[in-house]
This record gives sequence, C-alpha cells and structure tokens, in this order.
Amino acid sequence: MRILCVDDDEDIRNLLEDLLGLSDLEAIAVQDTEAALCLIGKEQFSLYIIDGQLPGVSGQGLCEEIRKRDQKTPVAIFSACGDAADREAGILAGANVYLVKPDINEIIPTVKRLLEEASNSLS
Repeated sequence: MRILCVDDDEDIRNLLEDLLGLSDLEAIAVQDTEAALCLIGKEQFSLYIIDGQLPGVSGQGLCEEIRKRDQKTPVAIFSACGDAADREAGILAGANVYLVKPDINEIIPTVKRLLEEASNSLS
C-alpha cells in the first residue's frame, strides 16, 4: 500500500511518513500540488492525504484535480482549517474524509478504514 502525502510543512510530511511507516505502510511525501500531480501521472497510489492549504492550488483544488483523473482512490484532507465551511468544501471537492490538524490520533485508524473500504469495493 502506497500513500501519497502532500503538505507544504516539512515537519508534517515527516510525521506522516513516520506514522504510516510504523503501520507498515509506504508513504511518499511531497511539498506541493505540482509535485503531487507529476507523481500521480506516473505512479499508482492506494490513498492520498493532502493538506487543505497548499501554496498555489488549495487542497480542495488538488482534490478536484485528483478526482478528474481518479474517482476510486480514497482521499483524506488533513488541514488546520477545521470549521464547517472548510470541511464541507473538502467533501464537495471529492475527499472521503476531512481530518483536522494537529490531531494525529485519527490518522492511522482512518487510513486503515479507507484502505479496507477501497479494497472491499474492488472485490
């Protein structure tokens, strides 16, 4: 299982890589939308975790772009913006879930649930 993590904050990228690695999941972390879209065009991922606020194109914008290319792979937005309007915008953009930073306690359970749901939908 390969997970693409997109966040402009290096500490968050490192945290996600470490957390996912401890759960035997391979995380590839990039800092911006351009790098993410380049990788998405070349490689397959089992899940995307994207920051809600990225330089240039927002996390919602990246989510919409991902959905144009890939309707099936789960997307989790992990953002510091947690008000109802931001959550709604993320879900409307195509995210499966919207998690609020800095709470990392829900990352691994949510990732595992999304991966399981995606795997079951393929069966």
